[in-house]
Amino acid sequence: MNTSKTSGILGIDKQLKNKLIALDSMVFIYLIEQTDPYFPICKKILHFGESGQTKIISSIISVLESLSPPKYIFHPEVQREITNFFENTTGLSIFPVDKQVCLEASRLRRENPGLKTPDSIQLATAIVHQANIFISNDGRLAKLDLPIKIIPLDTIHLDSSGKAIK
Repeated sequence: MNTSKTSGILGIDKQLKNKLIALDSMVFIYLIEQTDPYFPICKKILHFGESGQTKIISSIISVLESLSPPKYIFHPEVQREITNFFENTTGLSIFPVDKQVCLEASRLRRENPGLKTPDSIQLATAIVHQANIFISNDGRLAKLDLPIKIIPLDTIHLDSSGKAIK
């Protein structure tokens, strides 16, 4: 079932509140690197978790991908900050790749040719841990037939008051 289409009636704020939200690695990378135009909305999404309005999850793959840029080789303090962010952010849970996630990821790859391993692990983590929504900036994922609602990050915007809109 492809539920990537979202209702234009409900604002994204209402769609995220009291939900279990899974985030793809790029959401964290945009947040860490303060990448425009995505930084404000990534910050807003994280605020939902920190304030207890929602719970946020991701795979350990997000830690790996966030720490991987070569520019961090000679910056162990930045590596520590990133690691601490993932370990200590309120409302954020990072899950390991266990057997159940591997089995689900392999099923997703069989059913969706071309799905890359990191993406399948991220999606499998979301599915196994029963997330309501998966937010990613990979538009290809929203086109797949998946048992989870995909919201492309680039479809979320903030109004002048800072409220997230879609």
